[in-house]
Amino acid sequence: MKALYPASNILENLDHAQRALKIARHSPCSLCNNSCLGLQPSLGIKAVLDESPFQGLFGLDDYGSDDDESKGQLSYLEFCQCGHDVKYHGANEAELGSEEFTRRARVAIRLDELIQVRGMKLTPPLL
Repeated sequence: MKALYPASNILENLDHAQRALKIARHSPCSLCNNSCLGLQPSLGIKAVLDESPFQGLFGLDDYGSDDDESKGQLSYLEFCQCGHDVKYHGANEAELGSEEFTRRARVAIRLDELIQVRGMKLTPPLL
C-alpha cells in the first residue's frame, strides 16, 4: 500500500493538512515519551511524493509493484507507525496558534530542502 507525502517546498502551495504532515515528519510524538522521533509510515505502507506515485520516500526503494495504485486513488499519510496522528507530532494548530504552526511549517519545508540538497532521499532526520 502507498500513501502520499507533499513534494512541494513552497508554503503557499501546501494546504493545512499537507503543512501538518511536513511538520509531523520532523517532530517527535508527544505521547510516546521520546521513543518516536518523527512521523513514519506504518509497516506495509510506502510513502511516495505526491508528484510521482513511484518515487519512494523514507529510505524505501519503490519502482512499482503488484499493488500499484494510480495517483488519484492514493491518500496522504495520516498516521505514524506509533499509531498517533499529526496532532501529536507537533502539528496541532489549535494548540500552537496560527503563527507558530506556520513557523513550524516553514522549518519543516527547509529541513526537507536540506535533505534533498544533500542528495539523500527524503528520510527522517537522525537525531
